[in-house]
Amino acid sequence: MPATPAEPSLADAAPELAGHLARVRERQGRVALQTGAAMALLALLGWLAIEMPLDWLVELPLWARALFFIAGLGGTAFVLWCFGIRPWLRKPDDDRVALDIERALPDFRSRFISSVQLSRQQTDTSRSLVRALLRETTEVAATAPFERVVKTDRLRRWTRIGAGAVLLAAALWWLGGKASWPLCQRACLARVPVPHKTMITGITGNRIIALGDDMRIEATASGIIPRAGRLLIETASGRRQEFTFDADPANKVHFFRMLQAVQESFRYRVDIGDNRSESHRVRVRPRPTIASLQCEQRWPAYTKLPPLRRAPGELKLLAGSQLAVRVKSSGALRAATLLLVGADPEKPAKQAALAADSQAPGDWIGSVEIPPQGVTGMTFQLMDKEGVESRAMAVYRIEVVPDLPPAIRIVLPQRREELVTPRATLLLAFEAKDDFGVARVLLHYAVNWIEGAPHKTLDLDLGGEQPRALTRRFEWKLDHLAPPLGEGDVIDFWFEARDANDVTGPGITILHEHYQARFVSEADKRADLAARLNDTLQGLNDVRQGEEDLAKRLGDLIHAKPQ
Repeated sequence: MPATPAEPSLADAAPELAGHLARVRERQGRVALQTGAAMALLALLGWLAIEMPLDWLVELPLWARALFFIAGLGGTAFVLWCFGIRPWLRKPDDDRVALDIERALPDFRSRFISSVQLSRQQTDTSRSLVRALLRETTEVAATAPFERVVKTDRLRRWTRIGAGAVLLAAALWWLGGKASWPLCQRACLARVPVPHKTMITGITGNRIIALGDDMRIEATASGIIPRAGRLLIETASGRRQEFTFDADPANKVHFFRMLQAVQESFRYRVDIGDNRSESHRVRVRPRPTIASLQCEQRWPAYTKLPPLRRAPGELKLLAGSQLAVRVKSSGALRAATLLLVGADPEKPAKQAALAADSQAPGDWIGSVEIPPQGVTGMTFQLMDKEGVESRAMAVYRIEVVPDLPPAIRIVLPQRREELVTPRATLLLAFEAKDDFGVARVLLHYAVNWIEGAPHKTLDLDLGGEQPRALTRRFEWKLDHLAPPLGEGDVIDFWFEARDANDVTGPGITILHEHYQARFVSEADKRADLAARLNDTLQGLNDVRQGEEDLAKRLGDLIHAKPQ
């Protein structure tokens, strides 16, 4: 297919005329934009000129300043868009610009508009006539004053008005002095105070306190400082009160008032000099308390005992146990802490943070290990969602029961000293007891022992068990000792028992009274056995003789004649 010929344009036929059109169009847009900017500046200054003095007089609240801000900026943007940006963006076409040129410059006598239109519609028969028209129009345009096409009377008028407004605004700003900048900031929604002769530079602000607490309201001021101010209070029930807001004698710029035992929420503001603070709120909330408390003792693992539920008033706990608690408060909590207290209630011996129970909303759970000493009770510290803390909560008494060391008693040998031969076997027997199990029994011994000298130890076999009470016999083969012992040597031996306490222990009991085994010859041993046998027989004879004497006295009593 043959290509469609491009539509003729003025830029191709007469580039000089097209350039005049473009420059006039650009000047029209620029003048419109500048006119809109001058009008917008006037709207902006008008907004500030109205709001700033009004704010100075009545101290507009934030919502009123926000309305002024929206109206001021919105109006300024609307004026700038309608009278500046939109005309600048909507550029007129060539025909419209050509008509403006014809109206402003009659010397063209319709040549310019005709050149623009005919340059787009020329045919083969009219092309020579169009070229002649364009040539003639170009010659006229070469000396034409195109700057008169765009009227700037409106721009100059609004510029003069804007300049006057700027000068007036500058004068008002100068008259306002130091107050002008803060008022301008407030017009732009900044949270700064209205400038006064007396400036309130700090105040207690909003607070949340516990029911019955004292509340100290404070403020600081600058500028002209009066001797006192006023504190105005309105309670939640609608009751209004006014108090003197005294200056601190040691610091004249600091004002305060103490409110005793506050019972209900209230709003307050302070007046110092010619200044008035914003209204602030104090919320009064009851302190959190414990609605229910559950305690569970979790025994140390070595005791092999299951957990035991304990009443809060009966906390008799084994040292090393874990005390688990479940607390339900009177209200929603932010944090909860378990405190173990000792002799000084102000200094907790130990503390543990509680965690919210995801399975039971409103419950807080946690645990703490009971130390062997330094603990006499348990209390809690609660903080509700608003940050109000508990105070002077009940202290639950805790009696810490120590894990006593095991008891051990020697059954055999019966005598503190035994005579043995080097090849003898010494029979040992003992009894041991512990509340939660005996873990180890050790036999300590030393040959020809001297105080402070080293000794050896044998770990007696308990069969892998940890019984609470046990009786064991042990055959000690003395001929297995190395180096071998001979006559005249003496072995000192004693026992030690240990429990299974791996938390606060272990508990250890050592029998410090030594037993002895003296090595003698076989003849000496036989003589010892004979002496012991003779002692035994003599004891039996004494028993028999005693029984005969008792029987005789009894017979005499039965057959005696009455007096």
